[in-house]
Amino acid sequence: MNSREEILRRVRDGLLDLPEDERRVPIRRSGGRHAAVDPTERAEVLARFDERLREHGSVVRTVDIAGLPAAVADVLYGMSVQTVLAAVEPGPAWLDRWASAPGHRVVHSGSDSAEPADAVVRDAVAGDASTGSLALDVDGGPVVSDDMPQVCVVRADRVFAALPEALDHLDQRRPLIWLGGPGDTELARQLVVLLVE
Repeated sequence: MNSREEILRRVRDGLLDLPEDERRVPIRRSGGRHAAVDPTERAEVLARFDERLREHGSVVRTVDIAGLPAAVADVLYGMSVQTVLAAVEPGPAWLDRWASAPGHRVVHSGSDSAEPADAVVRDAVAGDASTGSLALDVDGGPVVSDDMPQVCVVRADRVFAALPEALDHLDQRRPLIWLGGPGDTELARQLVVLLVE
């Protein structure tokens, strides 16, 4: 056994003593190139993200944080839904305006109730402008069929130019699912994205 093999053996043996979730070490793929973002570049990334989503059939609306509850309500009124599954934090505040109307109900994700919903409201942890896809946190998120309308809120500062850059900003230990993109056109047609700037 040469010195390289001995070092690798010691690393492997050391990792065996760690808990499973501490064995993975996040690797920065882009070398920190995105530390400072030029406003012009940021605008181009958001425009590309918007374009990709629309190419796949999704609806995109740009809103500010103060206008988010009104925008969510407008979208849900347009869908004519009565019951919404909230899979966001802090979901209730976003849904207060819509939920205050008679006959509207919010079912919170993670509750023991298996009540059916007409639509789901989600919060994206990242967006990939190169593909028009969204990363969603699996923890507490519902399993939703492709034919259920979805409203997905994503903050502009969570939209990245490409997948490696998006992955650099995510916790590699948290389970995620990716929504949308070129291979997910059926679901993309049921998706309304509210881009919060």
